[in-house]
Amino acid sequence: FFFNDTATTEIYTLSLHDALPIYYPQRTTFLQFPGKTACFSGHREDALPLGETVVGYAATDLLKTLLAGCIEQAVQDGYRYFLDGLAEGVDLWAADDLIYRKQHGTEVLHLIAVEPCLHYLESRRSGREAMLHYVEHCEAVITMPYQGKFSFLRRNDYMLEHSWRLICVIHKTSGGTAYTLKRAIRERKEIACISMENRDLLFQFAMHFLETGEKVPQTAAERFAYYHGHPERLRLCQSLLKRYAKW
Repeated sequence: FFFNDTATTEIYTLSLHDALPIYYPQRTTFLQFPGKTACFSGHREDALPLGETVVGYAATDLLKTLLAGCIEQAVQDGYRYFLDGLAEGVDLWAADDLIYRKQHGTEVLHLIAVEPCLHYLESRRSGREAMLHYVEHCEAVITMPYQGKFSFLRRNDYMLEHSWRLICVIHKTSGGTAYTLKRAIRERKEIACISMENRDLLFQFAMHFLETGEKVPQTAAERFAYYHGHPERLRLCQSLLKRYAKW
């Protein structure tokens, strides 16, 4: 069966991913509630300027903590459905935090994977094991019926069309994430963007930990504990993102 939708898609059960496409209405309720749905976009880890420390703290840990703050804010704002491309880097980082939050938070959250083309996850040469691990925790896998160099952009289009908030990490003004961010701005979507163009963002965040003596979270569990019950930390995260916003 296929969606009666502008982008024809196929949904596969996790156990029958290589078999017949099956459509389960109860697993696709995000289509009915776009105002409660958010999606992710971001670069691969090797495309981000993370190869150094910031005043002694790992830049990757700082960035992941900011991303976790965006997820926490989305949940507090009422978002319950999250569309994730499960690509290496930002997508998998977000999935990691979401899965932990689903298991330990009080809200009922839904993680849906969106493949850019048929058998994308299974055919990956790098990061395949990690991707398939996260797929096991997704309620559904949506496979776009496109092939070719534009399949990733069409995947991003689909996620944005069915979301009201874009959560992204951007470093370059070109590429898929930049394309998706520009479209989100044009369509007046809600945006939570971590801009890596200005290194002062991570520097200011690192200075907070240096001044307070707090430990920078390094795992999904630590990031959840960092924000849970600490609204002042979430306010700091949002304040920094607004200060260095580029749109």
